[in-house]
Amino acid sequence: MMDRDARDRLAQAIRALAAGLITNDQFEGKRFSRIKTADLAISEIYQAGACCLYPDEDDIRLKGEHALSREGRAHVARWVFFLKTDLPYEWPTLNVPKMIVLSVANLVTLGLANRLYSNWSDKQGEVDVWPFIRHSDYAAALERPVYLKSN
Repeated sequence: MMDRDARDRLAQAIRALAAGLITNDQFEGKRFSRIKTADLAISEIYQAGACCLYPDEDDIRLKGEHALSREGRAHVARWVFFLKTDLPYEWPTLNVPKMIVLSVANLVTLGLANRLYSNWSDKQGEVDVWPFIRHSDYAAALERPVYLKSN
């Protein structure tokens, strides 16, 4: 289920984080923790995307030595762009029971289960346009830029 309000709020928070306007702690505590929704795009883009932009142990702004690379900014732009669409999040997700099973299997197989799951998951769509699942969805969204349109 797509939640427009939650997507807009996360998009705004990610933009502020990437621009160095807020710290990672502010992003996690003040921005993300207030977003409660069943929209899978929210939790997946937060966990698999935004949380990977900064170290867990430090309270930092993504400026100066911590500034995002050109590639990092391109990823963030695509995440925000996806959040501004009404497309459903179609990538496979792991709920708590599946995560527990995968964690146990990962211990037993010394990490092989996680590698197999990652390989399978990556084949479910076109990884280079994540969180879009298909290049065609991304291309169609590019035809309707949300930040450049006039009112």
